[in-house]
Amino acid sequence: MGVRKIKKSYISCVGYFKSYKNNNQVAFESILERDFFTILEFEDDVLSYEEQPFRINYKLNGASTRYTPDVLVTYKNGSQKVFEVKYQNEIDSSEELQHKLSVLKDEIFEQKSLSFEIFTDINLNDKYLKTYTFLYRYAFLIENNEMTNKVLEAIKKYSSPVVVKALLESITMEPSEQLKVIPYIWKEVFKNRALINMNEKITMSSIIYPGGWDE
Repeated sequence: MGVRKIKKSYISCVGYFKSYKNNNQVAFESILERDFFTILEFEDDVLSYEEQPFRINYKLNGASTRYTPDVLVTYKNGSQKVFEVKYQNEIDSSEELQHKLSVLKDEIFEQKSLSFEIFTDINLNDKYLKTYTFLYRYAFLIENNEMTNKVLEAIKKYSSPVVVKALLESITMEPSEQLKVIPYIWKEVFKNRALINMNEKITMSSIIYPGGWDE
């Protein structure tokens, strides 16, 4: 739960992002923050993340003020890092903001012994984001052991790469049943992303690699 309550605004996009890694809802204040959360869900070295994690008091241009970071990321190796999420043009157009971010980098390290980084829309890769967004639709698909087992058994039958469409047809040729099965193929890909080439757009023509995709 963040230390600062996120308020609705007519000029920003606020809402809640359902996090698979955190097993809870994470509040966001912009589309960019929501996209950042999506990326974190697919970063293998990220264990968890938290919005609005803490507040610090510091001085800016001689005046006392306070700051609440956007995101605190915890990595699997035990390290943590603070991120400020901002659009690049907002930073580029404000020398005052640039100075503030520079000061905050030193303050965060001095007060919390944490690294401070800025994530901007320049860091976004649309190709990967579209792939992540597509697969994330299936992250919370209701568990169905029968469907899951059918998918896993079908994958195990192949010793070499197979097109998704062919994999689906090996499970069933009935169109109505295929509509029920395909979401569970995508869920398995979400859970085991080594099954597919994440560098390419995911379609029914994508290739499943039973032994794992080797970049």
